[in-house]
This record gives sequence, structure tokens and C-alpha cells, in this order.
Amino acid sequence: MENKLFELARRRRSCRRYTGEKIPDEIVDEILKVALLAPSSWGGQPIEFVVVRDKDMIKKIARCKRMGAGPLSQADVAIVVMANRSNLELWIEDAAVASTYILLAAEQFNVGACWIHIRNRAGQQTTADEEIRQLLGAGDNFSVLNVVALGGKAENKSARTEKDLPIKNVHYEKFTTQVM
Repeated sequence: MENKLFELARRRRSCRRYTGEKIPDEIVDEILKVALLAPSSWGGQPIEFVVVRDKDMIKKIARCKRMGAGPLSQADVAIVVMANRSNLELWIEDAAVASTYILLAAEQFNVGACWIHIRNRAGQQTTADEEIRQLLGAGDNFSVLNVVALGGKAENKSARTEKDLPIKNVHYEKFTTQVM
């Protein structure tokens, strides 16, 4: 049985090094169209995306996270994924689903992508979330879950295979402990 989504998902790997090539606006737009289709709790659509192409601003955003944002500094595009938390308790889940859609859509277009986690991470002075929101002019009712770095792939990781799947983590009818 052909499973195109499985094929796409098994090829998708985090890309942390980029070639410097420009990702065409049309491809970024197509990636965003997919992200905008992500489901959200109660249909509230609280997720906002800030697309940043300015290299200086991307570097400023990367510096907002004390450690772990290295790939972002090399990216051609940064997509800041944030949510309006007003009256929505599941914003983290909603933003995570939308971010996953971005990662899969990027792979479909052979664009390197990496999730840079922001929520609950230290910034230079306050939290990475607060510092990024201040840079971008987002209000206190918003929270940044992550930034997705996009760029031309400067590394090629092999696709996963069915042998790589942790099938032991799948349980039917009830949880069972497996003896190793």
C-alpha cells in the first residue's frame, strides 16, 4: 500500500546547517498555507506566524535564546510560531501541531527545517519568549512556542526506515510492559 505521508515523514529530519540559498517566497507561502490548515482546539485558530527574512532580525531572534539557537543564525527564513492565549488553554498543543505541519511542508519542498524551542527557555535578560515578543512587537497575551528555521539543506541525513520505528511503543487495548 502506498503511503505518501509516511514517505514524507520518514524523510523529514531536522536540518541544522544551511547552504545560504534563498528559499523562494512562493515556497514559503505554500508552507504557510499548510500550517494555516492545522487544527486548533475549539476551532479558535489562536496561532500566529511571524515570517522573518531580514538576516539581522533573524540573528537578533536567535540571540534571544541563551543557548540552543545556533541553526537559526544561518537560516534564510525564520517562522516564529506564537499563540494568542486569550481564553484558550490548549495553545501549546495548537502551536505544536501547526509547527509540525510546517516541518512536514518544508520537507515536501526539500527545504531544510529545524524546530528551535522557545517556551520556558532562558533569554539574555528575561525569558526567550518575552525577548522575542518585544523584538516583534507582540503583546503580553501572546506566547512564543518555537521558531522554525528554514534554509537550503547543507546536510543530508538518511531517511528513516521501518526498522527504525519503535514498534514496542505501540500498545493495543491496554498498556503492557515489555521485558527487555
